[in-house]
Amino acid sequence: MTKLTIRDIARLSGLSKSTVSLVLNNSPRVDPATRERVLEVMRSHNYVPNFAATALARGNTRLIGMIVPGLTWRLVAAINYGVASVVEDSDYEIILYTSTNDRDYGRVIERILASKLSTGLLVVTHNQPLEPLEELQRGGLPVVLVDTLGAQSSLPSVVADNYGGAHAAVRHLVELGHRRIACIEGPMEYQCCLDRTRGYTDALREAGIAVRPELVTKGEFAADTVAASTRALLDLPKRRRPTAIFAHSDITAYAVMEAVEDAGLKVPDDISIVGFDDLVSSEHVRPALTTIRQPFEEMGQQAARLLLSTIDPAPGDKPGANTADEPARISLSTSLIIRDSCTTSA
Repeated sequence: MTKLTIRDIARLSGLSKSTVSLVLNNSPRVDPATRERVLEVMRSHNYVPNFAATALARGNTRLIGMIVPGLTWRLVAAINYGVASVVEDSDYEIILYTSTNDRDYGRVIERILASKLSTGLLVVTHNQPLEPLEELQRGGLPVVLVDTLGAQSSLPSVVADNYGGAHAAVRHLVELGHRRIACIEGPMEYQCCLDRTRGYTDALREAGIAVRPELVTKGEFAADTVAASTRALLDLPKRRRPTAIFAHSDITAYAVMEAVEDAGLKVPDDISIVGFDDLVSSEHVRPALTTIRQPFEEMGQQAARLLLSTIDPAPGDKPGANTADEPARISLSTSLIIRDSCTTSA
């Protein structure tokens, strides 16, 4: 598809090029109806201004935009801390935007375009299309993902090793003597969940344990769904009932623990449980949760360094995030955190 020019937008909106230029420059001289007319043409044709050109015109703002799924997400605080620990040692400041499912990237990007403040953009992924962000990158604005979902994208990103973490969790349960190990999955449209289930199945097969379909069930990161799936597992005949459960997230694990308790059973005496994330609260639930630690703080640090190296590359350095070559993809190791929610199998 041919990329639109300002001339095209002017023609499609029935306005002059100078008026379109005023809209793109967020001029107060444009009345709201005219502005909306131009923005609607831009939205309908996925037009993004060329940031490489406009940055030269306005100079480096020394401001980095950061889009997070919501400040109430438990993992966001650790990522923000990691980003801030790097950015605060630079000449840059952070502008924070939120983009939940009810406030999508499109509206946030419009604000970023209108303000012309951001020299680069860090984005914590969630379940929204990445195409608008990829278009920003193609337009010259450096974008780096803190990729918590393992999304497949042309954007530079920092990810955690979801497969390796799940493999380590299940291997730990196998080493404790468990042979009937269930898996309660998150939303399987996420690559991170596909990788965690693959780590689960591979660890079982490597131990010579058959993967039993009845022990792999959905959770969707939703407490009600997790509770129902846990009850179904516990209702299996005792000789087929799992002695351990691998949960795709710590939040899932908390709901599993509650359902086990509601069934009159105990963790870990009757059911061992391993989570995934190592949220701050996982050390304080009772029993304290054995889990896989995602290095959220380090992910934020690495993403910030990658973005800064792209905006201000050192002499002789190749830019890391705004290149036609294969985009940078940094994968960080996870680690098994052993606490009290697992014990040996009887």
